[in-house]
Amino acid sequence: MVIIALILLDIGVLATPGPFFPEKKQYGSITVYSEKPIGQETDSIMAEVFLRLSAVPIYDLDRKYNLCFCSTQKKFTFFARLTVRSNRIMGFGLLGSAYINEDFINELGIKTNGQPKYLTREGSVVHVATHELMHGYITDAYGSFAARALPEWKTEGYCEYGVNQFVAPRDSDYSIPERIDIYLDDSRWNPTAEVHRPHYVWGLMMEYLINERGLNFEQVMADSVTNENSYQEMMDWRKSIRDNN
Repeated sequence: MVIIALILLDIGVLATPGPFFPEKKQYGSITVYSEKPIGQETDSIMAEVFLRLSAVPIYDLDRKYNLCFCSTQKKFTFFARLTVRSNRIMGFGLLGSAYINEDFINELGIKTNGQPKYLTREGSVVHVATHELMHGYITDAYGSFAARALPEWKTEGYCEYGVNQFVAPRDSDYSIPERIDIYLDDSRWNPTAEVHRPHYVWGLMMEYLINERGLNFEQVMADSVTNENSYQEMMDWRKSIRDNN
């Protein structure tokens, strides 16, 4: 009974984080909670988050979510310890709430000097917040149980596609072939990037499948679309571009 009570308590805290934050503001259907006063900085972050979300077909502007900005590692650790996750991550989403570790995001951005762009390692709170919200929209679009059965490369890849769709294709200095080359360049990555580097290429694979192949959300999530085939097809496409230039 004690264990059950503790689990229910954890669920209650994670699903209703409001009492643990002094600041609150409503942005459309998203309720933002923060340790710091919510002003122009948060307004700018949320404006960019909505721009990115609006470029993704599965975004539901009426779906209610909590977005919790933890400005200190201590605050983020409090919530992370209620789950099986590490506390030294950039964020996570669970039970309709997304928790953002601003302290760690900023620390990593300083260490990486913001590189590579269009990845969580660039140190962007906008990127991480949008990514974590995207997990929720995938679950809504695909169904809770079905979404849990999807391969990691598809869920993480689609989240990265969703984060970058509004910005990366408009950046003439970072075309998808150029970003593939960044992925292949070992000098751009260090041992601490072993978790994030796969996310980078998974996002590229989704961008290739959707923007170049013309597949929609249901099609890229289908069992017939595999990691190995998609990766090889994208690399062959990249080689054909290089050979023709």
